[in-house]
Amino acid sequence: MDERKKSNDAYDELLKSFSSFKQRSMKNQPEQQNDEDDVKNNGEIYFSANSETAKQESHSTDYSVNTAPERKQHILIPEEKKEVEAVVSHKRVNEPVKNQSAKPSQEKTGASSVKKKKSKKKKNSTATSIMLVALIVVFVVAASFVLRIPLMGVVNDVIAINGDDTEIRVIIDEGMDYDDIIDLFAQKNLISNSAFCKFFAKFRHYDVDRFGNPLSYPAGTYYLSTDMGVEGMLSEILNAGSKDSTVKLTFPEGYTIDQIIEKLSKNSVASSGALYAAINDEALYEEYEFLKYVDNKSLRYRMLEGYMYPDTYEFYIGENANSVIKKFLNNFEDKWTELYTEKAKKLGLTIDEVITVASILEKEAFDAKQMTVIASVLYNRLDSSSFPFINCDSTGQYISNVKEKLEAEGTYVKLMKNYDTYQVTGLPVGPICNPGADAIKAALNPDKTNYYYFLHAPDGKIYLARTQAEHEENMKYLED
Repeated sequence: MDERKKSNDAYDELLKSFSSFKQRSMKNQPEQQNDEDDVKNNGEIYFSANSETAKQESHSTDYSVNTAPERKQHILIPEEKKEVEAVVSHKRVNEPVKNQSAKPSQEKTGASSVKKKKSKKKKNSTATSIMLVALIVVFVVAASFVLRIPLMGVVNDVIAINGDDTEIRVIIDEGMDYDDIIDLFAQKNLISNSAFCKFFAKFRHYDVDRFGNPLSYPAGTYYLSTDMGVEGMLSEILNAGSKDSTVKLTFPEGYTIDQIIEKLSKNSVASSGALYAAINDEALYEEYEFLKYVDNKSLRYRMLEGYMYPDTYEFYIGENANSVIKKFLNNFEDKWTELYTEKAKKLGLTIDEVITVASILEKEAFDAKQMTVIASVLYNRLDSSSFPFINCDSTGQYISNVKEKLEAEGTYVKLMKNYDTYQVTGLPVGPICNPGADAIKAALNPDKTNYYYFLHAPDGKIYLARTQAEHEENMKYLED
């Protein structure tokens, strides 16, 4: 195992050095030579004693000394030289010692020593980089020769010299191993040579763990790009959901998908763009039985609205968006029981219709106790030919809350007609929020009443009526 670790470490160093070499070559710019002189702090650059500014000041001082009038040189014969040295020596002994006299010399010597060390280090580092780059090139060339495959395609698959950051959606199914995944990469044009990539992945131990067991790659939807290289793409999938930091978030009953995604992105769980892409993934509707009853997805404002079960969840920071969405859906799947399915059938409703009613109850009821009686009002209206509209304000508000955004997209009027129950006959096209357990139970277990109207006082008290006349009396009572 130690040899494997050394091999991995050596390769990582090779890859790092080659990437550095690649960047310098593409930029076609020489390395900066004054790295040791520039001290960077919060975007500002300060200059040390060895920086250009200091050098200019030093040069200016030297210039004033050099332009002093020349003195005539006096050549001393050996006897005179000895006498002068003796006088100077005597003077230095008798004069008081000045602490600062030796300082410039020492500083100069120290700076010179540091410079020499840094210069030596830099030369050694450059030599090492060249050697590492040479080794990796030799490895790739040798491998491409042995496997008889194009050299540049191999280099690009591994080190992504010509890769770009265009993201391509890749769906990993349960049970896929590195071999299957690399074939999928090739189908999506993320790599050019699957044979070499498989050889390389095996060499880099992406086939088994340190105990020799086959590596398990998490199923999900991933967004990968060619500039990641085959190793980066395999690592992205392999490490999904294995981050160090986690966050626990609570999503109340009645939250919409927009509110859920906003909270997730603000807490760095996943980006809003990736989360919206995940909820629009048609593959999810085939994966979950309860979603197979949704047959009008294109008419809805948000796909999966109603099925993101409200609860407290723990997420990894930077978790895969598909994994995040599945946590909500898996929770819904666990909460929706066979008993619920049987009760829905007795009511003559699909799962989607039950969740739509529950979402309205979540928004219309003041508390859980009111939900069953409001459910009876809704069902009484739906079953009566005298009431084509259920007239719930919350359905229109679901769309009007995002009016500005939808008007910019040109979909506001269309969606309002699909959701507003003052315009659409019967139930809206889909749920208007994500209902909790109480609302779902109330939708499945409505009270038996003959009420067709309800309204609330400011304090939340509910007023029910059988006829239009009774309803108007309730309204007048509350106004007075």
